[in-house]
Amino acid sequence: MIAGGFWKWRAWAAAQALLALLLIAIPAGARANDGPVRLEEHCRIAADANTDLRIIAERLGRCDTPASKGYYGTIWVDYSQPPVRMIPKTWRMIFDNHPVQGLDLWLIDKAGKTQHVAYAPNAPDREWSAGNYFSLLVTPRQDVDRIVLRLTGSESHQYIRAPKIARAKDFAPIERDQAALYGIGVGMLALTVLFHLNLFFAMRRRFQLIYCAHVALLFAYALCYSGVVRIGLPMLGAGAISKLLTFSMTAATATGTAFVVEFLGLSMPRWARRWAAVAAGISLVAAVLVTISPSAIAFYAAQLANLAALHAILVTAGILAAACIRRLPLAGTVALGWVVPILVSLMYPARAFGLIGDASLPDGLLLLSVTVECLILSLPVTARIRNLRIDHERAQERHMMLERQAQTDVLTGLANRRGFNDALARAAAAHAEPMPLAMLVIDIDHFKRVNDQHGHAAGDQILRHVAMHVAKVSGAGAIVSRYGGEEFLVALRGHDLMRAGTIAERIRCSIGVTFEAETELPPVTVSIGVAAGFSDDVETMIGDADCALYRAKNEGRNRVMLADGPIVYSAAA
Repeated sequence: MIAGGFWKWRAWAAAQALLALLLIAIPAGARANDGPVRLEEHCRIAADANTDLRIIAERLGRCDTPASKGYYGTIWVDYSQPPVRMIPKTWRMIFDNHPVQGLDLWLIDKAGKTQHVAYAPNAPDREWSAGNYFSLLVTPRQDVDRIVLRLTGSESHQYIRAPKIARAKDFAPIERDQAALYGIGVGMLALTVLFHLNLFFAMRRRFQLIYCAHVALLFAYALCYSGVVRIGLPMLGAGAISKLLTFSMTAATATGTAFVVEFLGLSMPRWARRWAAVAAGISLVAAVLVTISPSAIAFYAAQLANLAALHAILVTAGILAAACIRRLPLAGTVALGWVVPILVSLMYPARAFGLIGDASLPDGLLLLSVTVECLILSLPVTARIRNLRIDHERAQERHMMLERQAQTDVLTGLANRRGFNDALARAAAAHAEPMPLAMLVIDIDHFKRVNDQHGHAAGDQILRHVAMHVAKVSGAGAIVSRYGGEEFLVALRGHDLMRAGTIAERIRCSIGVTFEAETELPPVTVSIGVAAGFSDDVETMIGDADCALYRAKNEGRNRVMLADGPIVYSAAA
């Protein structure tokens, strides 16, 4: 019942978090659809940056030689007949972040008059919008009939999403809602990294480290996508941020595959595990290549990254499906966390290869999906750590129990010889200098005769009775043990010889009274040898007390004998 309640509470918390994110995302998306609109691209061509605008306008109108996706250099893009009437008011245009050296915009009216707006994508003080878009404020002098865009030093394959345009005043609530959504995503991913990194130092499991690396890469993506990274690193240009985005998401597919395999512990064939390892390795290599590749081959590096990510995502989906079919523990929850990110992640390579359009991917969809993924995956990860912690504590308890059993006499419950030595060593270690110590060696008189006459069962009861009495009279600070068959050893910390002899005589005298109350047990007496010294010479004290015990027995038993001295305490005549 407790376990069921625990999982119900976790599921309810996850549902609440998901609902909160959706309540933020849906209104923002709805307003975005009612506000900014995307420009429709008519044509893009490759031409020299110094080409006359009139020549470019004619070529764009004919669209005779469109630029290829792999082209690197200056690209001119034509947006004929804007979907909104751009009257002489202040407008905001936002462009997708991509590697480009310069961005120039020409607003052309029906009479052919032009108005030029320049934007420096790599300037530290450039304007940017939530979602890491380039942001330009433009105020047309006349109604705009045509927009021509020049991208200098552009890597064409990165320029995918069409620009958006709206009145500047309409962008304010949209950017506010998007900033709130992205801020929540960044904050949750940061807290997830810190929380699970702290758990890793407590438990030190490999799947924890892989999961932390996975969430850290998603956190890096969120920082770059939201533009928060520019607050701390304003010198990062458009190309650097774009490469960081591609690197973080491609590498995240590798860590995601590695985490799923490591966490689920799926008993797959060796070839399948190697396949998953190769998929993760290829994604990491592709992520690095995208980052370090020169601009001339950046298109092919990005295509490789898309293929590697697609391959790793499909391998991860196959592993999750096999785990769910086999009904492995926590597989369902892990699969639930990965469903939306896998579907969304598959859409990005599909868009890169032209299988789906730009409108299929709303802004912030991937950031929202990976945030939800981390929230849901935190549940099985925390549950696994909780189970591991419980198993660890149970193992410690079993170890401590076995350790106690190894140091305890089963019959009397006192410490055995090993337990006595360990307790004495711990007591000595608590003092910087050797401490005063006294030893009592106690032996039951004629115990063999009692065993022969009354049986071993009665002998065992007598041993338990004497052990309980010795422990009670010796006091709370004494270390009492059964050192042999009918022999007990007591260590009295901070006692000298005479004081220890007094306690020994108290034990000897009172033992007979206790047997008067136990009418079923035959009465016995004890002989005690006492020695004193310091904690750094325990063996010598035990030997001296043992010698004193033998002298007490030779003198007639039922008495206390101090080491190297006459009988001080003895039975009454």
